[in-house]
Amino acid sequence: MKKLFLFAAIGLVLSSCTKGFDVPEPTPDPTPDPTPTNNKATQEEINANVAKVFGTTFSSDQDWSSTTKYTVSIAADAPMSDIVKVQILTEAPYLNEDARVLNEATTSKGQSVSLTYDCPVEYTELVAACVDSKGVYYVAGFKAGDAQVNFQKAAQARTRAAYTLPTPPTAANLKMQYANSYPTYNAIRTQKAGQTGENNNIKPWLNSGWENERIWMLNNEGGNDSWNVANSTVFRSVSITPEEKSGLETIFAALGGKNASDTNHKAINLTTIRNSPVYELTKNYLISDGKAPITVTPVLMLSTEIANSNLYYYYFDPADLNDKTEEQQIAFLKSLPKFKCVDCAQTKTAGGIDNNNKGVFFKAHEYLLPYYGDIKNIGTSDVAAQGFIFPEGTRIGFMLRKAMEDEPDSHNGYVNKSYDKTNNGEVYADGRLNQQVNQFPNFTSAIAKGMKLDDPRAAIFGANQKAYLMFEEGVDVNYADIVVEIQGGLVEVDAAQQINNNVYTFCFEDRDLGDYDMNDVVIKAERLNISQVKYTVVACGAYDELYLRNINGQTLNTTTEIHALFGVTNLSTFINTQSKNYEPVSEIITVDPSFSFTDFSKQVYIYNKTQNYDVKMSQKGEDPHGIMIPSDFAYPREKVCIKDAYTQFNSWGENPITSTDWYLTPVEGKVMNAFTK
Repeated sequence: MKKLFLFAAIGLVLSSCTKGFDVPEPTPDPTPDPTPTNNKATQEEINANVAKVFGTTFSSDQDWSSTTKYTVSIAADAPMSDIVKVQILTEAPYLNEDARVLNEATTSKGQSVSLTYDCPVEYTELVAACVDSKGVYYVAGFKAGDAQVNFQKAAQARTRAAYTLPTPPTAANLKMQYANSYPTYNAIRTQKAGQTGENNNIKPWLNSGWENERIWMLNNEGGNDSWNVANSTVFRSVSITPEEKSGLETIFAALGGKNASDTNHKAINLTTIRNSPVYELTKNYLISDGKAPITVTPVLMLSTEIANSNLYYYYFDPADLNDKTEEQQIAFLKSLPKFKCVDCAQTKTAGGIDNNNKGVFFKAHEYLLPYYGDIKNIGTSDVAAQGFIFPEGTRIGFMLRKAMEDEPDSHNGYVNKSYDKTNNGEVYADGRLNQQVNQFPNFTSAIAKGMKLDDPRAAIFGANQKAYLMFEEGVDVNYADIVVEIQGGLVEVDAAQQINNNVYTFCFEDRDLGDYDMNDVVIKAERLNISQVKYTVVACGAYDELYLRNINGQTLNTTTEIHALFGVTNLSTFINTQSKNYEPVSEIITVDPSFSFTDFSKQVYIYNKTQNYDVKMSQKGEDPHGIMIPSDFAYPREKVCIKDAYTQFNSWGENPITSTDWYLTPVEGKVMNAFTK
């Protein structure tokens, strides 16, 4: 069930589900070891076996650790009405299912908490978060290893609550003239789609209902000392502060930013965007609070075609959709006039952003959105702005138009000759309006990457008491072609976040002369908070009698044999190393606040009673009989050596400063994928 919080914010409390596992009959090992005892080997024999299995010699400096322990003091001083906890995150949580919690503590506003956390080697920049009672986040970036972090620097960036604007121009002087308007590509394509001899590419527009959509342009008159009126927009020059830039880098690092055009960086999650709180509740329409003007400020421009694009807005009273079917609502939205609000070429030039330094956050222009009154039946009449505050509850939508030619003075002539140019088109934050353009050449490649015909071409979310709009105008689906910050008289769009804990996987090879499939015992662990750790025994691919050490729970303890945890008495039974045939066994254990998974004396390890020796986490210079991976690791399948399941494992073993993220790229078919929890 979705909940919409109107405490001057839109919020969503997300829930998770738990799935069990069907438990078939035990699967005995078809080829059990005929001599399960007397496997104690000399160091020379172990070294020879390692060289034989791995085909290489590992570095004497390799300590087999992909995790570093740190402690940081966090001051819960974010500008929020209430704070109930602080967290350390791997990444900012907004529209980002990959963010993970490294540790957290319950606290209250103004208090400071010391948190010990185990940082995966892939992260050097982390995120601290204050979380309020509704699950809304306020974040600040810090470097792994910093001694302390607070939110005062992040709070110095201008926020909605403390935002004031210079006096706007006289509204009546801002005029939209019918002679200075023209049909959109959608309108022209719809008008021509049924004509004889027309290009088949525009057939999706046949009877699509776009005939009356028009773009309206200001007359470029009526500015004042603070605001310019040019290129059919109302704007003023602004600059970015160091605090604002730092905050943007933290918020967007996992959503594109400098990495948006990096093909090796993770792609934006389309499922997350189409199921985002704002989209599910409003179809990506912002809501006016009726109290202040609304402004739009570009902060990132990544598209190589951004200079040929412009941002438009439209608005309506939600009551206008009452008693309308979905089809009628869409027809109404198509017919609304679209007003230009951002001239991208103008801002890109002023910001000094070119294709060599794209990915740099900047501010050059802040654009003001005029309100023209009730425009649903604007027809051919000229209209003047009535003011700059939209009535409370007004819905405001956005459209990005890409026109790969300069627009001449004669707009109609331009449109008529280029409507069939396949990289021209209008894309919408409301995905229902993208049905036709998403079938057009040069836009369809996005469909091949997972976009649906009615997916939103923009993502809207709230972060640190601001709203952000990210547009995808083309095919790479990074949703960072243009990113704008939206300020002023809006109901906030801060959404409650629910973020998973980071998982640490312990993998053991139980025999001295092993095959190094590293699945003889597999244990997953999560730091739930400052005083609790959840351990889960996931798999056992061993023949020997094995016991846990350094876990002293009711279920997971030193006296219960590991096979027996799964109800198995036959020691030659594979448990979740060929198929997921047994449900993992979990227990939450109380720990000291200073606990770390990297502390050797506190790490879980295995006692092999059959062989009468301990199997602990491998130390510097040892072979990898026990390793901890700081992720929900897909461990190798039975009899598959870890070097074959992860082709960079040997490189990391040979040189501990290279291929440190080896565990992120498994070979398909050679690993057991993570259990659904």
